Amino acid sequence: MRLGAAPLRELPPVTRWLAAAFLAGWVLKLAFGFKVSFYFGLVPYQFLGGWLWQAFTYIFLHADFWHFLFNAFMLWMLGSAVEQVMGSRRFLLYFLGCGAAAALLTVAWQPGSIRPVIGASGAVFGLLGAFAFLFPDAKVYFYFLFPMSARTMAALLGGLELVMTLSRPGSGISNITHLGGLAAGLAWLWAERRWQERPARPERETPDPAAIEREEIDRLLEKISRQGQGALSRAELERLDEYSRRGGRA
Repeated sequence: MRLGAAPLRELPPVTRWLAAAFLAGWVLKLAFGFKVSFYFGLVPYQFLGGWLWQAFTYIFLHADFWHFLFNAFMLWMLGSAVEQVMGSRRFLLYFLGCGAAAALLTVAWQPGSIRPVIGASGAVFGLLGAFAFLFPDAKVYFYFLFPMSARTMAALLGGLELVMTLSRPGSGISNITHLGGLAAGLAWLWAERRWQERPARPERETPDPAAIEREEIDRLLEKISRQGQGALSRAELERLDEYSRRGGRA
C-alpha cells in the first residue's frame, strides 16, 4: 500500500467530520483568542482541578492557520486509510482515545503548567502509529523527500519526539503530547491483537450418558467379583437387573 490523499468526496464519514471539527475549532480560536484556549485547551493545572473535558476539546483547537492545515492534511492522509480498516465507530474511539491518552501524559509530565496545549497532533500521531501498525511495509516519504517504510518512519518520528522532549522542555511545541499519542496508539493496537490471538477456551464436553452407565455397571460387576453378589444393595441389584433386561444396551 502507498500512502496518499484520497479525493474529498471519497473520505470516510468520521475523517470528514473530524476535519470539519478542526476547521470549526480553528475559527473559534480565531474569533475568541486566548479565552477559548484557556477553557477548552489543555491546561494541566486546570485539568487536575477538575476541568476534565479539556482532555478531548484541546484536540480541535489550533494556534494558527498553518497549525490547523498541517493536522488537517495529516488527518486526510492517514485517516482515510485507517478508518476503512477499523470501521467508523472504532476509528473514532481510537482517535479520541489517543488524544486523551496524549493529554494525560502531558499533564503527568507538567502537572503545574498553566500554559494551554492545543492541537490534534497527539491524536494524529496516534493515527501515524495505526498506519504503521496496519501497513508496516507501506512506502511513505519522510518530510515528503525520503522514501521509507511506514514502520521505519513511525520509529524515526518517535525517536525524534523523545529526543526533543528531553532536550527542549520549555519549547513552544509540546513534543510529549506527540509522543504520548504515538505510544498510546501502538499500545492500544498491540493489546487488541494480543486479545484477538489469545487461545480459545476449550469447550466443555457434554457427558455421554451411555459411557456413564457403562462405568457404573463395570463398578458393580467389579464389586461382585471382589466381594460377592451379597455385597450389593437392593438398589444396585435392581440396577443390574434393569441393565440386563435391556440387553446391556445404553
